[in-house]
Amino acid sequence: MRELVATIKFTKPCLGNVKKYSCDSCSGRRWPYFVLPRTPDGAVRFEARWWRANMLFAAQILCRHQSAVREIYFDICVDGSPRPELKDYYKRYLDSKRYMRHEAFLAGDTVNINCVVPNSISDQDFAELLRIAGRFKGISPFGPGEYGFFNVVTVKQKYGE
Repeated sequence: MRELVATIKFTKPCLGNVKKYSCDSCSGRRWPYFVLPRTPDGAVRFEARWWRANMLFAAQILCRHQSAVREIYFDICVDGSPRPELKDYYKRYLDSKRYMRHEAFLAGDTVNINCVVPNSISDQDFAELLRIAGRFKGISPFGPGEYGFFNVVTVKQKYGE
């Protein structure tokens, strides 16, 4: 087993799904918006089961490593932060006039994902599995399979070879 760090670049926004409310001080109305799930210390969280489902799909497409991908362990903390201002949130339109705001990693944003990979999967194969998962499934708390598509920028060993 070895620890790898994958840098991914989103090609479609990765949207938050945790509902919060902002208050309009003038009218007292509450407006809903969505944020990305967080760990208790404030880091963005992607569930390990989301990665596992995507990697099983990718292994079936690649026709290799179907059993070995079950031994890949992903860190739930994402190394990256979305834009903090509510005005910078992604607007998901419900119709021509109404929209919902989502905290998001926007297209072009990069994040690092830490994981432990078995030695039976080479770095190149792991990168290819991630590439397939990012191209066809993506990773997003809101609208999985619809948002959060990504490209793999790099895959590196966390500790020197």
